[in-house]
Amino acid sequence: MALFVATWWLYPHIAESAHTRSQPTEIQSLAPPLGFTAATANSDTAFREEDAGFSAYYRVSAPAGTDGQSGSARLNVSRITDKLTDEPDESDKVRAGAGSSVDIGFNFAIVELPMFAAVGEGSKPVENVTMYFDDQGWVVAYLPKGRPAAAIWKSGSTDDATVDDPKATEDLENNLLVLAINEVLKANDASAAQVGHAAVAYYDWENEDCDAFALFSAVARGGASDPVKFVIPRTINEIRASAAVVITEQAQGGGSVTASVAVDRKTVASATGNGMRNAEQFGLDRATDADGAYQTSLHEAIVDVGADNIAAGVVMLLYDKP
Repeated sequence: MALFVATWWLYPHIAESAHTRSQPTEIQSLAPPLGFTAATANSDTAFREEDAGFSAYYRVSAPAGTDGQSGSARLNVSRITDKLTDEPDESDKVRAGAGSSVDIGFNFAIVELPMFAAVGEGSKPVENVTMYFDDQGWVVAYLPKGRPAAAIWKSGSTDDATVDDPKATEDLENNLLVLAINEVLKANDASAAQVGHAAVAYYDWENEDCDAFALFSAVARGGASDPVKFVIPRTINEIRASAAVVITEQAQGGGSVTASVAVDRKTVASATGNGMRNAEQFGLDRATDADGAYQTSLHEAIVDVGADNIAAGVVMLLYDKP
């Protein structure tokens, strides 16, 4: 397959110089939610900014009322909390069990949801996603502070996808934050339309200096995957890197199998047949000149797994756009 060369004309982005797909990974924006007020140090209500890491958020729009105006829909906080803290229906392939109530106030609630982090039958890894929602229509899904951003990724295939079992793609379309937001919307109104990746916005409360991110994926079948190469321009100074890997198919008795993601030939995340999935932060080695200034650098990510097994992995880069 021919190499794909990405050229950026407006200003330098993170770019891929080779990829297993025909299109480059899309650059995503990171921005705080406008009009959303987090709790202050002395507040006993609302969103806890100090507890949150990487997040996705969505605000439900109310239909036009009798006065012809539209605004924020008031979510039924009590009903949503009750439904999320109950066991999900057997047909729910998204949530692994009942949510745990973290906090609840007069007009808001915070619930932690156990989400399936891979598709398929049998035992599946679980990632906890914390949900904030209030009667002003705000829904914020986030990983806890310190958790690698790559942990939002859900591994799977688009084969045989259904409404009840939305198979994850290898990109961001059905990431765990989007799926968790839809769990809140469904609990509020079972007939409500579900939202996709393009309808939500993202922000990292822990790394406020980062305003963009990109995610690269690869699949390994009984050995090393094709390499995914990406370029970091010299104009990017702030960057946060993380990786996630999951064993998606194991040979019989494959409990000792190990899968890994390596960047520039250094293992940055690994998982065993028992754990199945792992996500880790890592430092990205970058070339510098004699004065210590960053130079444009080429990097390579590879997923690797033992014979007769299949694994998938991602590298996620958060950075400050020049």
